[in-house]
Amino acid sequence: MVARGPGVQSASLTLIARTATMHTTPNVPASVAAQFPPQVVATLVELLGNDLQQWRFIVDLFCETMEQDLANLEQAIRSGADAQIVEAAHRIVGSARMLGHQPIGDAARSIERTAQNPGPYHERAAQMQSALTHLRVLADEFRQLASSCPWPNSAVAG
Repeated sequence: MVARGPGVQSASLTLIARTATMHTTPNVPASVAAQFPPQVVATLVELLGNDLQQWRFIVDLFCETMEQDLANLEQAIRSGADAQIVEAAHRIVGSARMLGHQPIGDAARSIERTAQNPGPYHERAAQMQSALTHLRVLADEFRQLASSCPWPNSAVAG
């Protein structure tokens, strides 16, 4: 068995996850389902069925609001305002969990918890900045997946 760092999957595990997703998403094109993490696909199917127009609307809305929420979070961290950090991070946690994107939700939750911890701000700021960098990477990865998704022509965002 090969040791891997956190978050690193073998190609076969990725293929299995995507194949499982494809088999559990009737009437959703495999090319669309394969673009997103399996839990996001499961959530979209549960909430919206196979209505790809609604999928695209929700995914686009998530990406747009995530960008604004990240900007608000970054500003709050820069200003050292714990209450605003908690509020901005909590918005991201809620949005990500509603979409089924656990890694984004977990990354934002770690920032929220750090902002709620007692202690000198300057000691927590480095932790939050590092977590924000990780959160931005996850958000950028998702945005790239969404923008490269082969949405059918009928699934134009409204």
